[in-house]
Amino acid sequence: MIYQPNKIEIPQATLGDVLAWAEATGEKRDAIYELKKVPARLNTALEEIGLLPADLKHFEQVVAPAPYGMVSSSKDLEQARRRGNSRVRGLLERFWAAQCDQPPTLENVAQSYTDLIDWVRAHEGFVEHGARFTTSTHKCLFALRARCQVPLPELDQGEIDRVFAEATTEKRKSLQRGVKLLNRLQRGMNAWPEIRPLLSKTNFEIPKSSDRAERILWASLPEAMRCDAETVFREVLMTQDDLSAWAKAQMAAGVASLEIDQAVAQKVKIRGRRPRNSKTALSGYQGAVTWLARSVRQHEGGLSQIAGLRDLMTRDRISKAIEDQIARSQASLLLKAPKKTQTLGNRLKNLRAIARNGLYDPEIVAHVDVLRVVFDDYVVTPREMHDHAEEICKLLQRRPDLAAKLVNAPAALASKAEAWLKDARDQQDEQRELAALRLFAAAVLHAIQMSRPLRPANLIALRCQGCQEIAGNLTWVRKGGHAELRFAPGEIKNDREVTVHVIGADAQILADWMERHRPRLLELMRLSDSPYIFPGQASPRNVKDVITLPHGCMSASSFAELWALGAQKVGLGLTPHLCRHALATLILAIEPGNFAKAAAVLGDTEETVRRHYGRDSGEEAAKSVRAALLARHPALFKSMKRRLK
Repeated sequence: MIYQPNKIEIPQATLGDVLAWAEATGEKRDAIYELKKVPARLNTALEEIGLLPADLKHFEQVVAPAPYGMVSSSKDLEQARRRGNSRVRGLLERFWAAQCDQPPTLENVAQSYTDLIDWVRAHEGFVEHGARFTTSTHKCLFALRARCQVPLPELDQGEIDRVFAEATTEKRKSLQRGVKLLNRLQRGMNAWPEIRPLLSKTNFEIPKSSDRAERILWASLPEAMRCDAETVFREVLMTQDDLSAWAKAQMAAGVASLEIDQAVAQKVKIRGRRPRNSKTALSGYQGAVTWLARSVRQHEGGLSQIAGLRDLMTRDRISKAIEDQIARSQASLLLKAPKKTQTLGNRLKNLRAIARNGLYDPEIVAHVDVLRVVFDDYVVTPREMHDHAEEICKLLQRRPDLAAKLVNAPAALASKAEAWLKDARDQQDEQRELAALRLFAAAVLHAIQMSRPLRPANLIALRCQGCQEIAGNLTWVRKGGHAELRFAPGEIKNDREVTVHVIGADAQILADWMERHRPRLLELMRLSDSPYIFPGQASPRNVKDVITLPHGCMSASSFAELWALGAQKVGLGLTPHLCRHALATLILAIEPGNFAKAAAVLGDTEETVRRHYGRDSGEEAAKSVRAALLARHPALFKSMKRRLK
């Protein structure tokens, strides 16, 4: 691409234009190198850089959170990612300043925030010893300094709204802390008059997210409508015992047997398999109803005209709710594209179950079926592998070095955590020690996932000992060398009995966690012991009806943060569920065409594994990966072979 000196139309500017401008104007080499890495971070070719938007909002929401491991072999990937993001962000800011004939005054803007940061830092320490702020309080202002385009004394609510609108969900948390600190300092100016010139003149409100729909609580719905819905839900979730009790009540009321028999036949004949998890099913039904209620409230001004579910579940109202969801997804960079998410399909599935098995209304069932046809492109089923999973599989096939990084992730994370622990204990810093222990817990999670990938709910509910309600999962075949994690059929999604063998170095990581690090984590977090390998203060969610699990596990949000801590260090952007796809790719690389073994390890059917991983000459691709692994990473190949025995 050849740089043209004339101005670029802002809506059409791409990263290709930024690259051409940067090379023509002599921008720093490091910034240009980071810009060239962006396509690879998004799993596209460098030649496609001209297709990526150059606006800062797209950068903050799409590029900045993208994993960094595929473009860097740094020992600290998270620090490298932040440094790279900072260089590209600065390059984009200078590019837009040049396009708008504005002088690059961003350094002066940043200095106004730096002055306040330095003041806060100077007054940090132990509050009980007289310090005004706890250690590291100033760090929440870094995100505001990096994103605000006006000096701090001139900061207003409009600029705050803009910054929050462009921020990712992760970064919004840091921005919220920064705004709260500014408001706290504003309230304390009488006690600290020296900071008055550094601050804005007004307090700020934290903007609501513009991407996600307004949350409608079930308890906020009109009582009559809620009671009607709950009666219908009980009908949908009717068990054989419920049906027997209903029939007995009808008999006691003197209803004729023929009439009772006909009613029972109607309840039973069209009913499919009852949900195994009543709590999950009920949550889905409530979510579908509040989804419709949100749309009605938005378009009709309220819900006073809705007497019950039959009034709510009209064709026009369901159609408007679908259109709202599609439009919201299309307008957001944070939400999944409407043709890539299963949310709409799940909503319609729940509405159909309510209409068919609760209301026994064929007309409403027909409404849902017709709308599924009308919006067929947006009704995604879970049978197809999503794009991110396919990208991970192809990436591992093309890049054996990344496959090696994935397989070695447990050992790398454990080694880093041990180094952190030593430094923290040498300095007697309990907060840093806790962070190191959490990183070691992330290493344990990766060790288990690389042995046999489990779903997040199963990882959260892993138990090292039994209790009155249920037996434990962990058994040591050989301490520090071979551990078995056994799951009863009711604990696993597809009701199979599953055993995970954690061996070798992975087993040693698990043993170190159980013997040395887990007890210290309990002590630092002031938790009583629990049966769970990853302890906490929550109870497992969405447990199947046939089992009962005790209190004391990690919450879902804490688990997500723990996994993200390790995933950031690995740098491949893997979620626990994506590990299933990654491990399947590696299994087929070790033994091309052995879909049966991949299915056994994943706890899935061979048909499903073949459908997901056997397309586009997958066997030939696996053979190529196998050859590359043998040539470049023989130790990795041996490690995977041991895991698969």
